[in-house]
Amino acid sequence: MDVAAVVMIILCIIYVPIWIWVWRKPESAAKYHLVKYGPTVMIKTALGIKAMDKLGRYRRFWRFFGFMSRLISVILFFLMMYMLVMALIALPSRLGGGGIGIKYALAIPGFNPMLPLTYGIIALFVAMVVHEMGHGIQSRANDCEVDSTGLLYGVVPLGAFCEPNEEDLAKASRGAQMDVYSAGISVNTILAIISFALMVLVIGSVAVADFDEVSDASDLPGVYYIDEDSPAYKSKIPASALIIGIKEEGDTGEFHPVQSKSEARATSIYAEGMEITPLKRYLIQYMTEDGEKTTTVPIQIGAFIRTVANNSPADDIGLKTSTFIYCFSVKISDGADPDDPSDDVYEDHPISNAYDFFKFMESTEPGDKVKVLTATVSYEGEIATQERQVTLSSSSNSGSSGYLGVSVNDSGFTMTTPTIMIDSAKNPFYNAEEPYDYIQGFFKYLSGPINGLDPIPNAIRWWYDAPAGELSWISMKTLYWIFWLDILLAISNALPAYPFDGGFLFEGGINWLLERFGIKDDERRKKLSESASSAVSTVVLIMFCLVLLTFII
Repeated sequence: MDVAAVVMIILCIIYVPIWIWVWRKPESAAKYHLVKYGPTVMIKTALGIKAMDKLGRYRRFWRFFGFMSRLISVILFFLMMYMLVMALIALPSRLGGGGIGIKYALAIPGFNPMLPLTYGIIALFVAMVVHEMGHGIQSRANDCEVDSTGLLYGVVPLGAFCEPNEEDLAKASRGAQMDVYSAGISVNTILAIISFALMVLVIGSVAVADFDEVSDASDLPGVYYIDEDSPAYKSKIPASALIIGIKEEGDTGEFHPVQSKSEARATSIYAEGMEITPLKRYLIQYMTEDGEKTTTVPIQIGAFIRTVANNSPADDIGLKTSTFIYCFSVKISDGADPDDPSDDVYEDHPISNAYDFFKFMESTEPGDKVKVLTATVSYEGEIATQERQVTLSSSSNSGSSGYLGVSVNDSGFTMTTPTIMIDSAKNPFYNAEEPYDYIQGFFKYLSGPINGLDPIPNAIRWWYDAPAGELSWISMKTLYWIFWLDILLAISNALPAYPFDGGFLFEGGINWLLERFGIKDDERRKKLSESASSAVSTVVLIMFCLVLLTFII
């Protein structure tokens, strides 16, 4: 049992009797500002209310801030809905593919594998406090009393809260109410931007280290993830290694120095003047923190199929995971006999690695007829090949290019380079060219923790020299997690569904539209906007839960 599980058990043992006591003796609990709230406990305090009063005096500023808050909320609303719709479109290909686990759905530091215990607690506390302070300050700026503030506690802190006086808020104008509801979203967004900017400054001070084994490690292919039951796994090369040489099995000469070939979706091994193909096997020279090493088990190197999407062209023709694509043949013309498919003329495109695979796919179009040549290898080293013909389709993920429906890497290695890791850590739009690339790049950056990026994994710190040593890494990770949790809290709260802030903002927006369409009766307009918002909220929550369940289960 890991440490996080033990900590969670201890926290549960502490929490259960507290909740029972608050439930059975509410009057006694109230003396300690504890109130039962469903399966959780609210810890009510007056902390921060005086600060809200003082800051809320600058009403002209907060009126401007309210306008900016609504604008930010609208932008994040469209981003959130885009994410939701794209996730729904991708559902058919995810069904049956397995999820990442229920614990990823709970934003509990230490329990959720993405959230480190210490950094997660600090960032979560900051995000929650700032969010509720935003609501409170904007409430006071609009003459709404704040009854209480505090924490929502359920085994671990689950959230902060700020309770504006309901009567005061109900009497406030629609604009004032929307300023209050949007304030939490905007302050989280602003803090995320500030944290990100500071993090970029820290990352900018980090440089690629100098090593005796190589003259320049900046663009060497570096391993940061290895698939189980892959040739990479059998090689026993550890994640975090830098690949520095390669030679064919049986070659008694020197290792060929390697370089990296990189594009937006893949970094691959490349040796100048040497043909690499999965139809052969190779030994690899690599470098770890402990020095230079060489593999003893020869492996195939090439475009290794990791996953096959359901109902994709690859699935239809029976492509399997754990096989290599070593060539594509594209039909370029009919043969002498147009009615005889075997007489058609094809052009071969050898595929040496994942880089070649993605470059080839970018050159295709939906409807292209392609022969896919694959290879598998037995434990004894026997290689079997197979040829299949497929018609490429289209997909939202492939843009205007053809879609096959497989994900590949180099032999089970997911690789990067020290330079790419630094550049992509400080630039969410790294390699983006088209508007669509910028959106995808932003969402990919936010998914970094799922892939162990925060923003630079601990295991590969040895690739770099940090001017302030451990202080640089601590600062970088603290700022990253503050950024990550704040921006996710802002985006999720923009969801047009109750009880998120976006649900109340959506209702206010519908109310405003109805007024513009000529419905002047306040009571009628309120009922219509509440009904419309409730209906949209229900649909959006169903969509959200469906995507979440498919993702984690």
